[in-house]
Amino acid sequence: MFRFWPFSRETAPSHKSKYDPSYEYDGDQDTAEPETHRVIFGNRWTTVYGYPSSGGVLVLPFCNGVDLSFLQLARFEPAERSDDPVVEDQHCARMRALGAWEFTSAYEYETMDIFHPGMLDKKVLVVAAWPRSGAGVWVLKTPMGQGYTKGLARVWNALDMDERCEVVKSLGGTFYEDPAQCPDLEL
Repeated sequence: MFRFWPFSRETAPSHKSKYDPSYEYDGDQDTAEPETHRVIFGNRWTTVYGYPSSGGVLVLPFCNGVDLSFLQLARFEPAERSDDPVVEDQHCARMRALGAWEFTSAYEYETMDIFHPGMLDKKVLVVAAWPRSGAGVWVLKTPMGQGYTKGLARVWNALDMDERCEVVKSLGGTFYEDPAQCPDLEL
């Protein structure tokens, strides 16, 4: 199965598995390993996870050095979640500022299928760019299927957040002087 990152804030389809607390299995060994990874370096992209104290999991797929720097994470070393819920919630707040998606579990995210009918039109990509000056946020929201035709991959070629701001602006992004007024970011 090709696994795919979702580009949406909407709830993903439910997948029942041993990783889902509501899953019931008749076998003797039905204990899932706790989700502990924070940064995973895959063969195509880097994915960052967060585990808010309110439950569920946040996911930021396709992260680059700019994202990792914003998230205060090492660019070349895997990381595990914090045992301290306050520290983990702070990490999750930074993830939300970049447009993280929320799932009930990492398994729910990891089993999303790009070939699911309507996935490209249904999923929405939200890209946030925070100027170093601290003044506002640039946000670009587009259906995932249109990202290719818009050349959205240019955003991930930026070397820092200020450069990302320029790219998001050039691609038709919206500037929010007050980031709390952005409906696409859960701040």
